[in-house]
Amino acid sequence: MIARISSRCGFAAGDLPSLTASADLEEPGQLLANVELDCNTPYAFGITAAHGALVNIDARDDESGFAFAKTYRVAVALDTDQGVVRSQPCSSADLIEGGSCAFAASRPGEGFSSGPGISIGRRATLTIDWPPQSALPSRLAAGRYKDTLILVVGARA
Repeated sequence: MIARISSRCGFAAGDLPSLTASADLEEPGQLLANVELDCNTPYAFGITAAHGALVNIDARDDESGFAFAKTYRVAVALDTDQGVVRSQPCSSADLIEGGSCAFAASRPGEGFSSGPGISIGRRATLTIDWPPQSALPSRLAAGRYKDTLILVVGARA
């Protein structure tokens, strides 16, 4: 008798997180997001950022001297059966399509490696943070700021 278990890797059933920062972006902040995984084979986890920064959706740069975008950092922790695998943080500017971050990837199977570990009923945790605006050259213009992170996961390519 021969039996086979096919490899599978994807997000577990459920909603992907939508995060809203309650803090003033002028102050330092941090958000955590958990994504449930179902990967019975070693995999890679990728992220791309639509804009590479939180961009003001209420106003455009009017050359007033205010900033209309704010970069942030993202780090990934993959909970596997071999332990937690942690990435170094990357700037959102390095997460755009073709970016230089180790987990900047838009195709399943590319990005941050789980190593030999698998993740059945485990999660990926994203840590998103930003510095105080006082450490940056300009204050932020008033308005709402937004970016979209696109997550992919798949058996390693």
